[in-house]
Amino acid sequence: ANGSPLIRTMFYEFPEDKACWELSDQYMFGSRYLVAPIFHLNQFKREVYLPAGQWKLTSDGTVYEGGGTVTVAAPIEYMPVFERL
Repeated sequence: ANGSPLIRTMFYEFPEDKACWELSDQYMFGSRYLVAPIFHLNQFKREVYLPAGQWKLTSDGTVYEGGGTVTVAAPIEYMPVFERL
């Protein structure tokens, strides 16, 4: 344990990424997982900002290159979670 919180704002984990300072609807779970909750009824897809690096969508294994925004499915069964590679 290093004293860092388990649930982290995006800017905590990526302080050099200016886009992360503007995000309020996604977070990091530890330093490995990016979580993008669904906040609206009947919302079945959402945009997620991925910081630089590679990110794997845990639901289907698709790997995305970070540094921008992607739109992913968000069915009622699960919310989008990305693993940092």
